[in-house]
Amino acid sequence: MVSISFRRSTTFGAVLAVAFSAGSVMAQSGDAVMPNPPEFPFENPLLPDQDLLGKFLFWEEQMSHDGSMSCGTCHIHEFGGSDPRSTTTINPGPDGLFNTDDDIHGSAGVVRHDVSNVFLHGGAFGSDVQVTGRKSPTTINSVYFNDLFWDGRALGAFTDPQTGLVEIPYMGALESQAVGPPLSDVEMAPVGESWGAITARLAAVKPMALATNLPSDMADFLADNPSYPDMFTAVYGDGDITSKRIAFAIANYERTLISDETILDDFLKGNIADFTGVGLQNGFDLFQGDANCAACHTLPFTVDFDFHNIGVRPDDEDHGLEDTTGNPADRAKFKVPNIRNSKLRTPLFHNGGMATVREVIEFYSRGGDFPGPNLDPNLVVLDLTEQEIDDLTAFIEVGMTDPRVENNLHPFTRPTLRSELASLNSEYGVESLDGDGGTARMLGHQTAFPGNVNYTLGVSDANPSSAAILLLSFLPDLAGTPFPDPRYPVPVNLDLGTLILDHTTSTDADGLASFNLPIPPNALYSGMKFYTQWFIEDVDAQATGGIYGTKGLEVEIL
Repeated sequence: MVSISFRRSTTFGAVLAVAFSAGSVMAQSGDAVMPNPPEFPFENPLLPDQDLLGKFLFWEEQMSHDGSMSCGTCHIHEFGGSDPRSTTTINPGPDGLFNTDDDIHGSAGVVRHDVSNVFLHGGAFGSDVQVTGRKSPTTINSVYFNDLFWDGRALGAFTDPQTGLVEIPYMGALESQAVGPPLSDVEMAPVGESWGAITARLAAVKPMALATNLPSDMADFLADNPSYPDMFTAVYGDGDITSKRIAFAIANYERTLISDETILDDFLKGNIADFTGVGLQNGFDLFQGDANCAACHTLPFTVDFDFHNIGVRPDDEDHGLEDTTGNPADRAKFKVPNIRNSKLRTPLFHNGGMATVREVIEFYSRGGDFPGPNLDPNLVVLDLTEQEIDDLTAFIEVGMTDPRVENNLHPFTRPTLRSELASLNSEYGVESLDGDGGTARMLGHQTAFPGNVNYTLGVSDANPSSAAILLLSFLPDLAGTPFPDPRYPVPVNLDLGTLILDHTTSTDADGLASFNLPIPPNALYSGMKFYTQWFIEDVDAQATGGIYGTKGLEVEIL
């Protein structure tokens, strides 16, 4: 196996002496083919079944506080190792306002809350699901990088977050990135989450209890090791679950995710016939020559392992690498992604600003969109013709897509996540108005399932610091009942035979209230529906007797 040390600013065109000149029309057998990946770090050699344990942990939604998210939620293989939700989820950008020009796409996270399951006002997002400010990068072929995340903050030195010890001094970027999202309150965690809570949760749950369609390798491993302590014992010799072991397992699973079976790879091996038709040969020549793509997307990796400012957005919107290095010369520089499987992971760029591969090529053809002092000198106006854009698009979309990635074939097999299922929650009825003519909003973002002890319902946009009551019933007629008085725990004129909960609380200064409704781990609850609604006190809501209510919410337990 070839051992290669990767450092920031390493240019693989120099390391591998890529044998293509501008405008070349032929590859010689063995030129610039994908090399063997780097050896596993000395401190984290691949142990028997460790990659399988890492596969479980990578796709385990129970790693998150409320069972809503796993690593794989934002890094789905058939979407190029990225997040399909980022096509519809919007970050309001630096100005904090939605539907303005600085809006960017990102990965949906969680409603901001604390470890006690109390919803918290989340700045620009309020009580909405938070969104990361950047498009999720692909995990595929990440083994070749020694700096991860768009701004390079996951470095080669891995520090165990539980002990503070540097466990891997170099080549540990995958381990470093693995321990970030589980504690991030915009991704998988509440404010105040700890690794102790995560490890205790994993020790208690059934592996993949929320997932379906386990691949055969996972099903077999689970059959032999029915709990996470069993799995950790099989790999590490004992059942102790720690952040270090979790990071080591996830990282070594990700080291197996290598995409190197594309038409381009066959071509680089000398199979010239693969490049006939659909403009692939011309697209390849443009990529290597006049379009200058290879200046940063050096073959065979399609990346130069450096950071560049290409004028995607104004320099002051997102400082990128500068936030990691502290060097003003690095402002607005972002990690060059490998562009294999780009067709699958749209939208593209670090902010998700381009919807398609073709839009990216058009961006480069016009020389970017925003000038800046750190703009990469390779970014020039190309004025490509429509045919040239078509051919480049075909080369990248057809020639660089690995069918194993696109079709979930080994090593890219995966389970189906519960978070992928369509939400079974739906509003019904009509809300009433408060004294100022406004309405409050029912919050039911989380997925209800047996065993979700952190399931939480809430209300937002209500009167600040006001009494509020949550009603929950097995029958959907709450919206039609006379309004109860939230100052008292017993609702009036309600068929008590249908009522299973009434909870009185108060909204906070932001008009937000929440209620934790632990769902017992009993399979009999699966398929059950319940109905819930909030009522809020407002002395000015005279038309409804000083009380107004949200719409009702129908919730189906999966």
